[in-house]
Amino acid sequence: MRITNFQKELAKKSLTGAVVSNIDNLFYLSGHLVTGGYGPALLLIPAAGEPVLAVSEYDISLPSCRNFHGRLLSYPAGEPGISSSADAARVLAHSCRELLKPPVGIEADCLSIGDAYILGISLDGEWSDTGSLIKDLRAVKDIDEIVSLKTACRIADSGQAKAGDIYKKGVSEIRLQAAIRCAMEAEAGVPIDCKADVLIGKKTTLIGGPAGIAGKNIAGDEDPVIVDILPRVGGYFADTTRTLWAGPPSAEKKEVIELLISVKQDLEKMLAPGVEAKAIDNSARERLSKAGLFPHHTGHGIGISANEAPYITPDSGDILREGMTITLEPGLYFDTWGARIEDDYLITPGGFEKLTGLENS
Repeated sequence: MRITNFQKELAKKSLTGAVVSNIDNLFYLSGHLVTGGYGPALLLIPAAGEPVLAVSEYDISLPSCRNFHGRLLSYPAGEPGISSSADAARVLAHSCRELLKPPVGIEADCLSIGDAYILGISLDGEWSDTGSLIKDLRAVKDIDEIVSLKTACRIADSGQAKAGDIYKKGVSEIRLQAAIRCAMEAEAGVPIDCKADVLIGKKTTLIGGPAGIAGKNIAGDEDPVIVDILPRVGGYFADTTRTLWAGPPSAEKKEVIELLISVKQDLEKMLAPGVEAKAIDNSARERLSKAGLFPHHTGHGIGISANEAPYITPDSGDILREGMTITLEPGLYFDTWGARIEDDYLITPGGFEKLTGLENS
């Protein structure tokens, strides 16, 4: 159904087909997770007819390839990490030249100039950027995706529960992060990918990202910890955050958490199809900017990517639609500490369904 929907969009643009090279988009349309295989892949989707997936010969036996509903091509594989997308491009060019006649769709920010040359796609000729078409399709989840997301959210909850159980004075960031991962993998029953920001004390002001890597930092008597975890299960991310305390927090810190919870609850009341994402962000920013520093977005979409459309930011042009899955993550940051809470939601015809279930301690 996803490929059929994409082909309808290609037909509307009078394109003969599209080459998909972005690994997340390729997974969405083909079911093949490139990061779980031996080499790069390319997907060719004609405006009509069966799609063609080019993968490493070592990936042919993967379930994701065996279950692919289309034509499967393979290229000779070298050692892991040696193959390049050019190998997949050469296979497509050799076997599917008739399907690559202009005008062709490409992801302009992903397909390399070299691969385009091999495929016979002139970047000076007739082509169209179809990345935004796939982005729009991915924003609304189908039933199978919602099931996968709910599983990921349940597993994220198990990680947050473990964090709440063991966080206390003397616990280090890395020990806490390892315990969280262990709990989530035990719940999942298989090894999982997981991104995480587990930051204690003053490091909570870093918000996250490259500067927020868990280390040997150890919790003191009243230190907060921001636990932001993003488990990826079956190709789909959950994204939840809790702020916990090594000891009873001060009245000031309690007030901040209560404000964040109150703001999030008010934002939840706004969740419904047709609501502008920037209106949600503006509502959060109006209250939080009076209390402290709120330097990041209010939320974002989740799915195959940990951060995708819709974007809940001040200048977002996105509008909520039924089937979208999003986060809400109000936060406040001060000179020596910060706090953030985050939950995941499914937009439903009448409002929303909360996908993550633990409240902040």
